[in-house]
Amino acid sequence: MKKIAIILAFLVLIIFKQGFAQNMNLGVAIKGSTMGLGGDVVFQFHERMDARLGFDYLQYSTQKDFSESDITYLADITAKTGSVTALYDFYILKYIFVAAGFGLNNFNINATGKAINGYPYGDIVIAADKIGDFEFDIAPSMRISPYLGVGFGRALGKDSKLGFGFELGSYYQGSPDLTIVTTGLISPTSNPDHGQEKLFESQISQYYLYPIVKFSLSYKIISF
Repeated sequence: MKKIAIILAFLVLIIFKQGFAQNMNLGVAIKGSTMGLGGDVVFQFHERMDARLGFDYLQYSTQKDFSESDITYLADITAKTGSVTALYDFYILKYIFVAAGFGLNNFNINATGKAINGYPYGDIVIAADKIGDFEFDIAPSMRISPYLGVGFGRALGKDSKLGFGFELGSYYQGSPDLTIVTTGLISPTSNPDHGQEKLFESQISQYYLYPIVKFSLSYKIISF
C-alpha cells in the first residue's frame, strides 16, 4: 500500500507539473502576527498561486485586583491567541496577493477570581469566602473561522531562496461566546433568570472580526 501511495503521489506531481508547465517549490516560513508566533509549510504550485498550512500561538497571564460595592476581588487572567490554518494565495501582481482560507481559532480569555476582603453588613462582616468565586470565559462562537486578507511580498522567494511577506486581513469569528460561573453571594450573576450573561454578550457582540497583521520570513527548500 505504501508503494502504491508513493506512486500515486508521484503521478499527481507529474500531472501538476505538466499542467502548469513550470517549476513548483516547497518551503517553510516563520511568522509573527496578532495571532501569535508560529510557522508555515508553503507549496507554490504556480507562479501566481501557492498554498500554506501553518500554526501560531501566544499566551499572556496576569493578576489584577478591582473593587465593586466595597468588595475587592483578585482575578487571575489568561489571554490566549493562536490558530491552525489552511490558506490559498493568488498573486494579482508580482508582489501583491490576496489570501483566503480558514483557521481553527484558539482565541480565549479566561478570568477566575474571588473576594479578598469581607463585606460590612450592618453590625456584622460577611467573610470573603462566603461572598464567592467567579469565572468568566470568552471564546469565538465560530472555532472554524474563515479568513480573507491582502499581502505584499512573496510567501516564497521568487528570485532567491529567501522570501519576505507582510499581510493584512481578518478572521470572521462570529459574536464572542461568554460563559459566567459564580458561587456564594454573587451566584445570581450567572443565574440565567437574571440575564447578566446575555447582557454582557450583547456588549461584546460587535467584536465578530479578529484583525490580522502578519510578518513572515520564508526559505525555499526545494524546486521540482
